[in-house]
Amino acid sequence: MCDEMIEQQTLASAPGLGSITLCRCGTISLHVGGISVRMELSAFLQTGQMYVAAMASLEQQAQALQAAPGKNQSRLTH
Repeated sequence: MCDEMIEQQTLASAPGLGSITLCRCGTISLHVGGISVRMELSAFLQTGQMYVAAMASLEQQAQALQAAPGKNQSRLTH
């Protein structure tokens, strides 16, 4: 991993949520609130695939809830 003093490029940001930056050494940093996760590019790509899979799963659950007659309780909350 790299020194935090090295210049970083912002790849994406969302006001009030955080940002994703790329260091000149190739390290990707995901900043959300007060938490930063630094990872190699391959780990970042796997994380993105994991998010896509999770969103697809949530969409399937939401569709199943809409199709189920008489079910008012959501499985998407705890």
